[in-house]
Amino acid sequence: MKVPNFKFCLSLIAFTLSMITSSRGQNFEHSKKQNLIPNPSFETVNTSIKRMDMEMQNFGILQNWKPAINSPDAYHPQLELVRFIHKSPNFLNQFGDQDPRTGEGKVGMYIAGGEYKEGVTAKLRQPLGAGKYYYFHMYVSLGEGISNSCTSSIGAYFSARSPKITGTSKLPLHIESSKRVCDTKGWAKVCGVYRAKGTEKYISLGYFSDSPRGKSVKGGNYDTGYYFVDDVLLMEMRSTKGLIADQVCNMALDFKPIEFLVGESEAYKEIKEALDSYIQYVTIFNVNSVKIIGHADDAGSTFENEIMSSVRAFNVKAYMIEKGVDESLIEVIAAGETAPIVTEGSDLDPESNNRVEIKIE
Repeated sequence: MKVPNFKFCLSLIAFTLSMITSSRGQNFEHSKKQNLIPNPSFETVNTSIKRMDMEMQNFGILQNWKPAINSPDAYHPQLELVRFIHKSPNFLNQFGDQDPRTGEGKVGMYIAGGEYKEGVTAKLRQPLGAGKYYYFHMYVSLGEGISNSCTSSIGAYFSARSPKITGTSKLPLHIESSKRVCDTKGWAKVCGVYRAKGTEKYISLGYFSDSPRGKSVKGGNYDTGYYFVDDVLLMEMRSTKGLIADQVCNMALDFKPIEFLVGESEAYKEIKEALDSYIQYVTIFNVNSVKIIGHADDAGSTFENEIMSSVRAFNVKAYMIEKGVDESLIEVIAAGETAPIVTEGSDLDPESNNRVEIKIE
């Protein structure tokens, strides 16, 4: 094992011993407090509902969300436990076999004009602030079973009150897909940046006007498309200076631990490149804290591994400060060898235990 400079180690001993902590391995996750969307991936359901009238109107099973117009569909295993007075055999199966992007829940809706359009509405966790910028995304997938068209006319609409949407409504989307979503196998991200008026308390997903833009998958003009929706995110942005919406939408939002070579602690080129995504995120969004958790394998003594994990974490901290991250947000934790993600007998590479995890809240 390569040990850092001895004098440097001595300078860190007092601090390290006070910071040693047991820490479970954690990948980056969006804090629930950051996301203003309640029940963002449609996982939370009303388990007290044991009976419903019609299987074709099952949306009431979901918490926090309600139909914006007509009868969007809920997909969740809990529906198998509900007794429907009027069942429609294979009703949900007709739209296509698409697993949720994450978890077990998703919703489905027709994107159409006039009387056939569908959508969903939820009250935000807190009202939007006047003049503030918000990042939004949701993931959508075209239902292959019944769709004969695909469109870019799908996105988000913000309002001060729960909207009363009808077949004749013509409400322009505040955030709309930048391209047609025709993929029936994967999930496409619909994304954008929204500047708030300060009155918005509700968000609606779908399309709420006439004549959606798109094309028929069989040739010709757009008719109707059925879309699955999952993983909705709305977060306040710290700064938008010099940013372009497309650049924000293409940045990384899901991060993995930063892996170090065995015996290495310096923030070399590959480490810095991996850290740049975290730094961009912290710079753009309002965050409360950045925890840098250093880890090491068990190749050396417990004391050496504690020092190694500390040095790794401090080198990451130094680079983040150099790139403009506010030092007051950063907390360093040295976990040593106490939280391996690769244990004896595992098929994974044991070098993965040499890592720094960054938890942003």
